[in-house]
Amino acid sequence: MRRYALIFTAVAFGVLVLFAGFNLLVDPFAVSGAPRIAGFNAEKTRLYQDGGRIYAADALARGSATSFILGSSRTVDGFPAEPENWPGGIVNAGMRGTNMFELARAMMLAARDPDLRCLVIGIDLDEFGTHSKSKASFAISALADGNRPLSLLRTALSPNTFAASVLTVADNLAGNGPDTPWADQYEPGVQRGRYESGARGIYSYYLGYHYDGEREWYFNSALSSLTRNGVQVVAFIHPYHAWREEALFRAGREDAYFALRRDLADLFATQNDRQAANPCIDGGAAVLWDFSGFQGFATRPAPSSDATDPHETFYEPSHYLPDIGQAMLDRMRGEPGSETLFGEPFGLRLTRETARESEADIRARREAWLQTPDGQAATAFLDQVIAGDPAPESPPPQFLNRDDWNALERRAERLPDRGEAG
Repeated sequence: MRRYALIFTAVAFGVLVLFAGFNLLVDPFAVSGAPRIAGFNAEKTRLYQDGGRIYAADALARGSATSFILGSSRTVDGFPAEPENWPGGIVNAGMRGTNMFELARAMMLAARDPDLRCLVIGIDLDEFGTHSKSKASFAISALADGNRPLSLLRTALSPNTFAASVLTVADNLAGNGPDTPWADQYEPGVQRGRYESGARGIYSYYLGYHYDGEREWYFNSALSSLTRNGVQVVAFIHPYHAWREEALFRAGREDAYFALRRDLADLFATQNDRQAANPCIDGGAAVLWDFSGFQGFATRPAPSSDATDPHETFYEPSHYLPDIGQAMLDRMRGEPGSETLFGEPFGLRLTRETARESEADIRARREAWLQTPDGQAATAFLDQVIAGDPAPESPPPQFLNRDDWNALERRAERLPDRGEAG
């Protein structure tokens, strides 16, 4: 019996080693450093199968850049993988479907690298809702405990990684590239359908939206830890296309939107007098920008029902193009001529004063857009949606707990002295 037990254990262990070895060799999430072999694993077609958490967390944990962009799918899709002209270079570490719990943990993970200079973070109301706290792959990524070797082991032993590995090999054998919902040309009606379905869905989402003030303080705790240790944090409020912004207003979340702008401006003002060890832009250790609020580039008419060429600024109401993301970085960096886009004012540095003063401007821009043919079309469409009395999206709320706060505090205690990083 003992002999059979040893044989069974040896076989099981061997299978486990082969399982993990296959995953590490294929490396679908680009974390093991395995060589890329044409026709086998060169194209990482499933890199964002988990929303990008495993890949992004690994990049943050190993300090692969001196600056990162963090945020949700708007960051993933709205910026190049490695944007241009940023001092020292910058890498896109966005994660689809993220929220402020995951973003704060990502901030702390990145800040462990003494050579980190700056974090650029895209935020909006979504990040502060009670609708979710983390996605499934959070638990095996380096976001969970900051331990990269253990994360590699967990990833190698994950059945989900195995599924991604098999699909990666199959895609490479077939010559397929990464899946993307965006295209260079569309069938007539596809883009218009996306704008309409996007506005309909986000209206229901905002009907069931619940703001969690504790997430704001969780973010503030991470922000304070980083700026106190010499990292420059540059945050910006994501832009939406006017169709989504109007859905937000029609769902009654106008006050929450303006309150978030004011609250964030207050948080950043309390830390703005701190100095970053090696800043990337002017403005102190905590800098806040806003690209939302019916700005000109976001009010360009939605695609018509027969449009085949891509919209020039937004894939659909919630996601802007990488050209817009690059323009936002240029604006925040202060590149000459970046104050306008398509000849109109572009971006606003948010302070306590400008956050409050600009509210009237946003309301005026909205009213002006509503008078345009595109604004009237959006109004008519949303009138139909509202008349149908859609049910609010109300997933079970998830709140931060004491363990979440303790983990953040432990990570803050282990941050390096940025003064030595130069």
